[in-house]
Amino acid sequence: MKVLLIPCGIGMGHTSRSVALAQKFEENGDQVLFASYGSGYQMLNEYSDYNVEKLPTIKFYGSSGELNLKHTARKSIDAPYHFLKSIYHESRIIKEFNPDVVVSDSHYSVPITCKVLGIPCVLITNDIAPDFKEVYQNDRTMEYLENGLQRFIKDVSRLCQSIIIPDIENSWQIPPQIHDRVNFTGPILKMDTHTMASKGDLRQKFGFHKSDKIVMATVGGSEFGNKLLNLLNNTAPNLDCDHLILVTGPQIKLDLEFSSSRIICKRFLGDIMEWMKLSDLVVSLAGHTTSMEIASMGIPSIMVPIENHPEQLKNARKMEKYGIAHLESMKNLSSKKLSEEINHLLENGGLKEGALTTQKMFSKYNGTEDATKIIRKCVKVKEEIN
Repeated sequence: MKVLLIPCGIGMGHTSRSVALAQKFEENGDQVLFASYGSGYQMLNEYSDYNVEKLPTIKFYGSSGELNLKHTARKSIDAPYHFLKSIYHESRIIKEFNPDVVVSDSHYSVPITCKVLGIPCVLITNDIAPDFKEVYQNDRTMEYLENGLQRFIKDVSRLCQSIIIPDIENSWQIPPQIHDRVNFTGPILKMDTHTMASKGDLRQKFGFHKSDKIVMATVGGSEFGNKLLNLLNNTAPNLDCDHLILVTGPQIKLDLEFSSSRIICKRFLGDIMEWMKLSDLVVSLAGHTTSMEIASMGIPSIMVPIENHPEQLKNARKMEKYGIAHLESMKNLSSKKLSEEINHLLENGGLKEGALTTQKMFSKYNGTEDATKIIRKCVKVKEEIN
């Protein structure tokens, strides 16, 4: 079977999910090809052996640590042109590769392209109904944008053979018009949490002592993580830990001078889940894939969603509700406050009970395996029809 994977290239979470599926397909002897842009393309091109085609870039605007959706909307006046341009490139890649199925992770032009070319399409998404009300209250412009996006995503989703939500059952609201084709598979992860090595074994593997206090921080794959990166660097000298592991993404420029010898910096980690598991606490933005990794392994965390990012705020609030994370505001967070929060959690072991309960809840799922079965079934149905 030939599988074309097209993840959204903003950040690294969508691409990480697609890589998890690619690994599973290759285990079964299937052929895979990627197409993406932005951080996703850079990650695949620089840190993997996969063949990847480049698509036109989609950009979100804002300052460090803050997303500005209104400015993004104003700057996207030529969005129809870029949308058609993306469809043109997708069509060319599909015709050349001739896949049996195309898997789109939150890249919404793909279902249209596949429908025109008669190729089965599976959509992976964790936010099928974007909601801006809480972040942009009483803003008519954003209300119109929200309604338009919801209608668009709903209509595009109906073109897909299947829609995969990589989260636990009923964790997201699903429009009734597409309910019949939605599957909640649980998290799609690059590593199977059921068979991962223990925390102690992972510490030995990477050269840490069993008694070390280790904090890991991941700041995402885009420039929106720069503010959190700077806060963590300023915080490091005041932390009561032995090591602070900072993980950055391809589009973050490391032009700062590290404040402490206890900082270990990694530009990219293909085995990031192992580094998470060996840590006592994780500090991160609130991307969906990161949230699912933390929940599946039961790691206490501090989540700092990108300011004015509705999806990240929802992700962080869910993790807080599970009792596995403390939610902090990027806008109001200072180095002093962050260091106090980290030290408090390290000292009293807070969130451990909620982390254990959350891990048990997520352990019922094997999302990567189930997602590949759903995708394969879509190809089989197409073959039977033909």
